[in-house]
Amino acid sequence: MLILLKQSVNNSIIMNRKEENKHLNKEWKQINFHLNAFLETGNQEELHRFRVQIKKLKAMLTMFQHGNKRQVLLKNFKPIAKIFKLAGNIRDAHTNMLLKEKYNIKNDLFEEGQQKIIENGISQFKEKGSKYLKRIKEVQADIKKNLSNIEDKAIADFYKIKLEIIAKKLAVPNFNEDMHYNRKIIKTLVYNHKLANKALNGIVTINSEYLDKLQDVIGEWHDNIIAAQLFATTELNDKTIVTKIKRKNTSVKKNILDLATNFLQKATLAEADVLEKQVEPV
Repeated sequence: MLILLKQSVNNSIIMNRKEENKHLNKEWKQINFHLNAFLETGNQEELHRFRVQIKKLKAMLTMFQHGNKRQVLLKNFKPIAKIFKLAGNIRDAHTNMLLKEKYNIKNDLFEEGQQKIIENGISQFKEKGSKYLKRIKEVQADIKKNLSNIEDKAIADFYKIKLEIIAKKLAVPNFNEDMHYNRKIIKTLVYNHKLANKALNGIVTINSEYLDKLQDVIGEWHDNIIAAQLFATTELNDKTIVTKIKRKNTSVKKNILDLATNFLQKATLAEADVLEKQVEPV
């Protein structure tokens, strides 16, 4: 296994509690903005952005907790995860409707069922909107109380451990929940990269462009899995479309395997070095 950390690491503090809270506040602000916009309009894009911001905030907390003495940040975050899941039910139904249109499926009963899930979900969300906003504010206060200073080494350790977990899983890749889990870890590293970069400087160089590309292709594979499962249900039962999606995913899986080869080397090279290696010699 490639050793990513230099033996001598400066134990300086790159982020104190005040700095952490400043970065977190930006995410809380966006979460509240998009939730309020969704409650007002019922717009699916606002709901999507609300959920993306929650993912970004959770990624930040996951990194902060690695260097946190109290180790309770993600526990504090759990009430937000519940709101995220409820929002996901609405998004799943919306995605199903988009898939129906994409594959030109005509099924009135299915459409009515999904539309009912969306409408009921939005109605319940609006009804409990003020409660959700209040809960978010309470969670923000709890997390703020439990922040602690983080050393550079803790952040570098976090990246090292996560990269080695992914590398180990990709060494013998399994196209199951493990692959989806890989994507979640990679997205956590990508979301935090700008924030963590100063702490990583001189210790490990992260190729965020490569990581983002890899998680994107894994995301495409996972989306196809979900679509195939949808069209295999008793309600739709379209074997032709399922076969078409699976055939498409064979190509996507090959792309993942190609990208995942020598993962650590690709993930920790400077982007300029990677691009240089891709240039054909004269």
